[in-house]
Amino acid sequence: MNASLPLETLEARVCARYETERLQLMLGEQVFGLRVIRNLDALLDELLARGEEDPAVQDEQIPYWADLWPSAIALGRHILNDDRIGPGTRVLELGCGLGLSGTVAGYKGAEVILSDYLPEALELAELTWRLNLEQPPRLERLDWREPRPELAADVLLASDVAYETRAHGPLEAAFRQLLRPEGYLLLSEPGRPQDHAWLQSLPNKGFHIHTQTESVCFRNHPYTIYLHEIRLI
Repeated sequence: MNASLPLETLEARVCARYETERLQLMLGEQVFGLRVIRNLDALLDELLARGEEDPAVQDEQIPYWADLWPSAIALGRHILNDDRIGPGTRVLELGCGLGLSGTVAGYKGAEVILSDYLPEALELAELTWRLNLEQPPRLERLDWREPRPELAADVLLASDVAYETRAHGPLEAAFRQLLRPEGYLLLSEPGRPQDHAWLQSLPNKGFHIHTQTESVCFRNHPYTIYLHEIRLI
């Protein structure tokens, strides 16, 4: 997928489709602009109204992509401080949602691919990218249950993607296929018990994991976010 609409047209289309809020997010000394969708309940109601037989309902495609989450803020800030990410680094963001983390990597000059399973998320990710960067984004529709090895990267970014236990096995397989040799994954999450148990199991499955915590204040609420750097052994 490639960006094609003028920025003003893209932003107007998003604002016509959703009730949005424009945010200016300070990461370090850099401000990033983005739009988040305010009427998440309306999106969920729209999904459920399709009925139980609808493929999107059966696949539980909850519109988590539509909001900005503290885990993404922590990951974006970490990327700004990661001197390994820059020109010549290929970065793939999995389940990009609003695309903040990938946009920060793009700001640092990395070759970035923003990927998500849902085209609606990719549209919002494109808008985030183009509100902040001059060069066009590379967008790929990707289901990590069916990873595409041609998208393999030096750095994988994944923010708050492991919230469902059923995703853990497919994510492990995707990491193996999408990490280049000597590459690493940066995964951020808010410390859910199911995430903790899964991450603790990874060293027994051929992964090395280093964990640190990041403090985030967003919308006047403090959060502790766990940031994991994961490599294949």
